[in-house]
Amino acid sequence: MLIRLLGGFEVDRDGAPVPAREWRLRKARTLVKLLALAPGRQMHRDVLLELLWPGRDPASAANNLHQALHVARRVLGDVLTLREDVVTLGPVEVDVLEFERLAREGRSRAAVAAYTGDLLPEDRFEDWATERREQLRSLFCAALVDLDDLDAAERALAIDARHEGAVRVVMRHLAAAGRRSEALARYERLRDDLLADFGTDPDPETRRLYRRMLTDEPGTPGNNLGSPLTSFVGREREIADVHRLLVRGGLLTFTGVGGAGKTRLAEEAARRLIGSYPDGVWFADLARVTDPHLVADTVAAALGLEPAAGSDPLRTLVGRLATGTLLLILDNCEHLLTACAALAVAVRRSCPGVTLLATSREPLHVPGEVTFRVPSLEVPADDDRPAALSSVRLFVERARDVRPGFALDDTNAPAIAEICRRLDGIPLALELAAARMSHLEPAEIAERLTGALSLLGRRGEVTRHATLRAALEWSHALLDPDEQILLRRLAVFAGSFSLTAAERVCAGDDVNVLDCLGRIVDKSLVQIEPAGDRSRYRLLETIRQLARERLAAAGEEAAFEAAHSRYFARLAAESDPDDAPGIVAERPQLLDIDHDNLRAALTWALRHDPARALQLTVSLWRYWLSRGHFVEGAGWLERALAAAAAPSPERSRAVFALAVLTGRLGIGRRLSELGDAGVADAERSGTAVDVARAWLMRGILLVGVAEVDEAERIALTAPTPDPPLTATARWLAALAALFREDTGLARERFAECLRALGRVDAAAGPFLPAVTVCLPLAPIGDTTVPVFEESWLLGRRVGAVQGHAYALSAAGYAHRLAGDLTAARDTVERAADGFARIDDTAGLAHALNHLGCVERDARLFDAADKHLREALRLREQLGDRRGENLSLANLGLLAAAAGDVAGGRRYARMALDRSTAVDDAPGVGGALLDLAVIELYGGDRHRARVLTERAVAAFEPQGFLRLEAWSRLLAAELGAPGEHLRAAHALFGRLGCRIGSPRAEALLSGG
Repeated sequence: MLIRLLGGFEVDRDGAPVPAREWRLRKARTLVKLLALAPGRQMHRDVLLELLWPGRDPASAANNLHQALHVARRVLGDVLTLREDVVTLGPVEVDVLEFERLAREGRSRAAVAAYTGDLLPEDRFEDWATERREQLRSLFCAALVDLDDLDAAERALAIDARHEGAVRVVMRHLAAAGRRSEALARYERLRDDLLADFGTDPDPETRRLYRRMLTDEPGTPGNNLGSPLTSFVGREREIADVHRLLVRGGLLTFTGVGGAGKTRLAEEAARRLIGSYPDGVWFADLARVTDPHLVADTVAAALGLEPAAGSDPLRTLVGRLATGTLLLILDNCEHLLTACAALAVAVRRSCPGVTLLATSREPLHVPGEVTFRVPSLEVPADDDRPAALSSVRLFVERARDVRPGFALDDTNAPAIAEICRRLDGIPLALELAAARMSHLEPAEIAERLTGALSLLGRRGEVTRHATLRAALEWSHALLDPDEQILLRRLAVFAGSFSLTAAERVCAGDDVNVLDCLGRIVDKSLVQIEPAGDRSRYRLLETIRQLARERLAAAGEEAAFEAAHSRYFARLAAESDPDDAPGIVAERPQLLDIDHDNLRAALTWALRHDPARALQLTVSLWRYWLSRGHFVEGAGWLERALAAAAAPSPERSRAVFALAVLTGRLGIGRRLSELGDAGVADAERSGTAVDVARAWLMRGILLVGVAEVDEAERIALTAPTPDPPLTATARWLAALAALFREDTGLARERFAECLRALGRVDAAAGPFLPAVTVCLPLAPIGDTTVPVFEESWLLGRRVGAVQGHAYALSAAGYAHRLAGDLTAARDTVERAADGFARIDDTAGLAHALNHLGCVERDARLFDAADKHLREALRLREQLGDRRGENLSLANLGLLAAAAGDVAGGRRYARMALDRSTAVDDAPGVGGALLDLAVIELYGGDRHRARVLTERAVAAFEPQGFLRLEAWSRLLAAELGAPGEHLRAAHALFGRLGCRIGSPRAEALLSGG
C-alpha cells in the first residue's frame, strides 16, 4: 500500500488509487495524513483530538475520532490500529519518506523525480503541514541545485528566489552560454534582494564566482552532447583533419554508408571543441524526423530554445541564431536533404558565427559545402601487428563489454585480424560481430563471416555498403527465432520506445518481449538510453531499415503498424483531459517523449483508419495547444476531418478543437463557420445532450468574435436537458454580459452560474468550457488602459468543482471592470483556494496569474510578484508554454508598474518572441499591446503609440473585435491618426460595450 502526500493526497491500494467516494469523512483523510507524516507513523490519541477537533469537549471529540478511525480502517484495513491510547499506521509506503531517503543519500535526480508536488497543497493553510512542507521544499531545492542544470536551478529559484546555490548554477550556465552580462545582473539582483530583506551580502562562494566573472575568467560553453556510453577508439588523424576544416567555418558534411561511424566521429570531434565556441556545441538528431517542416523545430529543441513550430519555423530559428557563435551538428540528414539544405543556406546567409557540421549518406549539395568521406578503420595487412590498429582495438574493446577480461593474444589475433579485414573496418559491423563474443570464439565468428560474405562475390567487387549489408544480414541470421521476430516488429516505432510500448505492440505467443528485448540489447542491435527513472530503447536507423524489410517480407507490416497505431491511440486517449473523470489534471509534457510515435500513428491511421485518426486528433489537440504546436495540430485536424467525413460525435469535437487552434493562430473569422459545422455534425449523429453542448460551444466561439447578440440568444433559449448544460448556459450568458462590459448584469449572471454549478453532481465529467477574459482594463494614473493578461479560449473543459473556481475568477474580472479591486481580490483568492483544495495545478496557475494582476492594479507589488512567479512556475511544471508566455508578459507589466521599465520590456519581449515562434497570433498582438503599456508606465507616450499601432496591425486581421477596438482607442488617445478613433467608435457601437463606447464618444466630441 502506498500513501501519496506530495502533490496531493492519494492512497494506492492493490496497485490502484482508492476512489474518492470511499473517503466519506474529510477528517478520516486528515487522520491518515497526520499519521503518515508522524515519527514512527504513530500519534497519541490526545494529540490527534487537539489537532483534529480543537476546542471540542473530550467526549464529543473522542466519538468523532472513533468515527474517523472506522472510516479510515474500512479503506486501509488492519494497518490502522488504536492500542493504549496510541493510534498507529502500520507498514505502508509513504512517498514523502521515500523522497527524503533519496535526498539524504545524494540521489538527486531520483529525488527530483520523486517530488511530484508540494506537500498536501489542499491543506496549505493547515499549521500542522506548513513547517514540514517548507522543509520538503528546501530539500527539493537542494536536490535541484545538485543536478547542476539550468532549468532545474530556475525551478529552485521559482520556489526560493534567494537560494544562493541555485543562483550560482544559473550564473555559471549563463556565462557558459556566452551571456556573462546576464549572469552578472543575476548576482546583482540577489545582492540587492538580500540587502533589502536581511541587511546581508551574498555568501563568500557566490561573491568569488561574481569576481571571477567580472575579471572575465573563462567559463565552459554549453553543449548537449552528453557522456559517451562506450569508449572512442582511433580516428585521431580524422579528428585532426576535421578540426582543420572546421576552423574555416561554413558547412562541413560527413558522408559515408550507414554504420561507418559518421555520428560518433562528429560527436567526438565536437566534444574536443567545446571551449572553442562561446555559445556552445549542439547536436540535433534528425533520424526520427519524417516531416521536413519539423527540421527547424527539432533543431530549436536541441539548442534548448522554445519551439520554432509556427508557419515559418526556419525564419524563427535563424533569427535566434543570428548573433550566436556556436557549432551546430545536423545528424542523419540523408532523408531530409532538401530541408537540411535550406536550413544550411539560411544559416550561412544570416548567421556568420554559426558553423555547421552535417552527417549524411550523401552531400547536401549547397554552395560552399565541404565534404569529408568518413573512411573505414585501419585493417590489418598480412604483415601488420594487429594490436596497434584501430579496427582491432575497437573489436577487442567491444568484446570486453560482453566478455570481461578478454584479451588479444597470439592464438586469437589471426582470427580477429581476419574479422576486421572481412568487415572492411566498418565500425557498426565490427561492433555487431564483437557482440557475438558472449558465446562464440573469434575463430568461430571468422568462419561464419567468411560464409556470409562469400555470397557477395570476389573481394575486390564488394562495396562497403554491401559489406555492411552482409554483416547486418549475418548478425540477424544468428539471432534466435524469437529475437528475429521481435527485432522486425520493433521497426514500427518512430524514434525511441518504452518497454511497455514494446510489450503492448510487439508481444505474441511467439515472443516474450521482456526477455527477448534484453537479449537483443546484449547483441548491440537495440540501443538502450535512460529517460528519468525509466529506460527507453531505440534502433539505429541502419538496423531499423533492415528490420523494416524483414517485417514486410514476413507479411506482418500491416498488422503491427495497426497495433502501433492502436497502442498510441489508447495512450493519447488516456492522456486526454477531456475524458478524465472527476478533477481534470493535465500533464501535457509527458507526451513529448512519444511525439514522433504519435505522429507515426496518425500518419498510418489517416491512410488506413480515418475514424481512429479522428479520435487521435481529438485526444491530442489539448497537448498541441499547451505545447505551442498550433500549426501542426490544426493541420492534423484538417486532414483527419477530411478523411473521416461521416457525421459523428467525435467529428463534432474535432471541429471545435480545430476552432480553438485556429483561434490561437489568429484566424478568428473562421470561428463562426466552424461553430456552425460543429453543431451540424452533432445534430446528425449525437444525442440531445451532444446537440445542446454543441450549440453552447458555438455560443462561446461567437462571443470570442464579438457576435454577442447571437451568443446571448443561444445562452437564454438553447434547450438544457441536464444540470451541467444549464450551468453552461448561465456561464455563456455571464460571459456575454462581461464582454459587453455590463458589470452589473455580469456579476448577477455569474452569481446565477455559481448557483447552477452547485446543483451539478461533483462527479460529473468535464462539461464547462473554461474560457477567460483576455483584455481587462488596468489603472495608470487617472485613467485605465487595456492589457492582455489571458487568452480568450483557454481550451479546457472542466467539471462542476473546477468550474466553480473558474466562475469565481471570471466574476473577479467583472469586479475589476466595475473598479472594485477589493472585491476582485477577494473573489480571485477564493478561486485560487478552490483550485488548491482540489489540486488542480492548471486552474491554480490561472487563478494565481489573475490574482497577481489584480494585486498589480492595487499596487500590492510584493504580493503580485509572489503570485505571478508561482503561476509561472506551475505553468512551467505543467509544460504549458502558452500559459508561460502569458505569465511572462504579466511579470513585465508588474515590473514596469513597480518602476522597472527595462525589466518589464525584457519579460514582455520574451513573451513576444516565444509567441511569434509558434504563430500564436493573439499572443503576438497581446505582447505588443503590453509593451505599449509598459512604455506608458515609463512615461514614453511616443513609443507607446508606435507599439499600440503595431498591436492594432496584429489584431485587425484576426477577427477578435474587442481586442482591436480597445487597441485602436488607446492608439487614438496617444495621438494616432483619427482613423483609429473612428474605427474604435464603430466597433464599440457594434459590440455594445458599456465602457468603451462612452469613452470613444467623449474623445470624438472633445476632438
